[in-house]
Amino acid sequence: RLVQLLMHRSWRVTKPALRTIGNIVCAEDDTDYTQHIIEAGAVPCLRQLIAHNNREIQKEACWTLSNIAAGTIEQIQTVLDSGAVPSLVKLASATDTDPEVKNEACWVVLNATSCGSDGQIEYLVKQGCVSVLGELLSETSMVMMALEGLERILQVGEEEAKRIMGTNPYASLLTTSRIEELEAHKSSAIAKRASRIWKHHFVS
Repeated sequence: RLVQLLMHRSWRVTKPALRTIGNIVCAEDDTDYTQHIIEAGAVPCLRQLIAHNNREIQKEACWTLSNIAAGTIEQIQTVLDSGAVPSLVKLASATDTDPEVKNEACWVVLNATSCGSDGQIEYLVKQGCVSVLGELLSETSMVMMALEGLERILQVGEEEAKRIMGTNPYASLLTTSRIEELEAHKSSAIAKRASRIWKHHFVS
């Protein structure tokens, strides 16, 4: 019933239904509530709500999808299958997107690239997720997750390079200067990860 209310004609009904579903999805418990929400058909509804003209609804829909994208490979696949990724990439990349909506859209991309399978990573790269992660290297609160996602993408690219006996097809999609700069970051964890990526994927 809650999922049905997501598509209610009044945003005053949609908003609390969406907030409740969002809270259920991020509940940490032994029960996988996310799976129940997916099986009730919520993801295609959330896909529509990320284009809603109400900023709060857009933000909550992206937030809920980001929590689903932090789940299992099967759960990430439901987000990809819904067709939400191109819209999320657009929201995450556009200069006129509301900052809070943009932030939540970025988290969907971050979580999917960090937790996704090789095939899912390939799909995300095709949809333009590398440039989103590249932009996030300048965001203090997201830089570590962005490095994690980019490292994962580059690892998948390495496997592809071995298969085709060529170079890593994803390395050329990145602006390397930012990774180089991060080697001198005040956080040793960030500096170490940037250094590892730089040495492993860009120093020949």
